[in-house]
Amino acid sequence: MGSMMKMTCFSAHVARAALVVAALPSLLWAQAPAAQFNVVTDAVLVDGGPSLGNSDKVRWDFYKADRAGARTDENAGGSYDATFEAKLPAGKYVGVAALGNVTRETTFEVKDGSVARPKVNFDAAELTVVPKRSPGGDVETQAKTEITKGDFKDSVYGENTVFVPAGEIVLTGSIGPARAQETLAVKAGETISHELVIPSGVIVTKAVYADGGKAVETDDIRFEALSAKATLDGTRQTINGTYGTGKMMEMPAGDFVMRARLGKVTVEQPFTVTAGKRTEITLNLDAGVLAITAPGAERIDIVETTKDLQGTQKEISGRYGTKHQETLHPGDYSVKVSYDKKSGRDPKEIKATVKAAERTETQVPE
Repeated sequence: MGSMMKMTCFSAHVARAALVVAALPSLLWAQAPAAQFNVVTDAVLVDGGPSLGNSDKVRWDFYKADRAGARTDENAGGSYDATFEAKLPAGKYVGVAALGNVTRETTFEVKDGSVARPKVNFDAAELTVVPKRSPGGDVETQAKTEITKGDFKDSVYGENTVFVPAGEIVLTGSIGPARAQETLAVKAGETISHELVIPSGVIVTKAVYADGGKAVETDDIRFEALSAKATLDGTRQTINGTYGTGKMMEMPAGDFVMRARLGKVTVEQPFTVTAGKRTEITLNLDAGVLAITAPGAERIDIVETTKDLQGTQKEISGRYGTKHQETLHPGDYSVKVSYDKKSGRDPKEIKATVKAAERTETQVPE
């Protein structure tokens, strides 16, 4: 009797165990977490080359595709890293991968229960531009280099690294008005360092009123660096310019003409810029200052002492008011003073002499 009861209990335990075992696969399936991603990206520099892996220099963006498979403006997500995982609703997409300004597109479809693996080949190289003023010179941090190839365009300042498409690229470097251009052939997957020489130097301009005389200190003086060769009409191209003395100007290497203008005085002097060098030039204005005071005057004019065939004197400088000052070349001048008609005063004219590196103060008597 006891044996029969034990056998019955054992059979019941076996039956329950069998039911648990039978239900286990479905329980395990129900508890298994759903897949966290259905898109895995990848990117390479060259076909067959190694993956760029977790490089955050790569940016992926996903756009919904229309019925024809073309990219729409609807962004479905994206992230940095060449290789990353994402989850997207089922459908067709266009993946846009960017490595700096190098971009590539690829179409893919997300299907339920499978993982899409969009991958791009940038067909690009890693280029480091090293700009210099002269071969073997110091790196010029202020230089700008533009890199172009077809629709591709990028730019860097100083020594910097950029990704460029494979093939012939054009490098255009500039330091102020100085320019240099080179065509460089690059291969996909390469890492290149290229020295770009932009022949240029700097000039510092100064001026004196007379040879060995007082230095010009006013910021009213204007310096202009001009091309050495004049055009057919006698004009010269302005390369660079500045106001004030002791200022620095960037210039391409070569021969030029410096023009200085202060008041009614203009002088020119040829000069040469050497690549990678600083050049200082001092121009002799051969000039003085004429300062006029005329109490009660309406206007003061400075004119030439000589008259033309019509009996008129060439006007040099003038202004309304009782005081007037002008920078002039040495020589004799006439000062004409006119008064308001209501005052009933007649115009006056006096002579004044200007000497180099001197200030001549003249007062017109009332």
